[in-house]
Amino acid sequence: MATTVCSRSTLISSQPSTPTPTTSFNVPARGPLAPVPNRHLPSCPTGPRPKSQQLVTPPVSPRPDRAIIETSSLLSSPESYSKLSDHLPIYALTGDDLHAALKHVASQPLPDPKEVFPWLHGLHPENSLQLTYFTPRKRCSRRAPRCIRSITIVKVGGDLSHSRLKGAVAPEELLLATRSGEEVAAFLDVDPRDGFSVRNFQIQAAKLATVSDIVVYGDEQTPKDEVKRLAIRIAKAQKAWRKKDNEAGIEPTIFSTFVLRGWSSTIYCVSS
Repeated sequence: MATTVCSRSTLISSQPSTPTPTTSFNVPARGPLAPVPNRHLPSCPTGPRPKSQQLVTPPVSPRPDRAIIETSSLLSSPESYSKLSDHLPIYALTGDDLHAALKHVASQPLPDPKEVFPWLHGLHPENSLQLTYFTPRKRCSRRAPRCIRSITIVKVGGDLSHSRLKGAVAPEELLLATRSGEEVAAFLDVDPRDGFSVRNFQIQAAKLATVSDIVVYGDEQTPKDEVKRLAIRIAKAQKAWRKKDNEAGIEPTIFSTFVLRGWSSTIYCVSS
């Protein structure tokens, strides 16, 4: 029995031992990762660019602290045009006059966005959500900006499918609808009472009309009495808007209404 045990022990010890697996690897230390090249970017040569390719930053043009509204439009001094009403600021405008006025406005620098926004987004005094987001500190942001004076063109009848001046809008886009057959001389209050939006493009034509000199025109089929009636209605709406500013303690700006009585060239009329 002793011999058997000794032989088995000798047999076991003579077999090669199985290596114990190890969990450590001899990995050489790695340095910082090299940046992966972007195949979509062109390779740039090292060193400074030639002078002919160097970008030159233009000097910053000085900006006035407050733009003067009277100098932003040729229509801000309506005394140079023929007056059509003794009681309301309604004047006559030729096609050449309108062309010059629009060209002048287009050449003016755009106002500072901080001056016209968030007013153009629509800030109704009862819309607490919109007011909280845009004007947490300043209530004066609800006031119309005084750094802009625009021109709004309105076609009598609102049919913009023919004889349409570029940029023209229908009267319904800025004036209150008639009530019981009676025409209301007031601008639309388009600021949303509830909800939240940072766009509201649909209200901006009406809002810009309140800071615009307004040009009224009709096509060849439009009776002159309708043109005159719409011009009076718009002029009264401008007067009511100035009264509203006065009651709010805001110094009002006087905007005028103009009637386009014909154009001397077809460049002012774009037919569909």
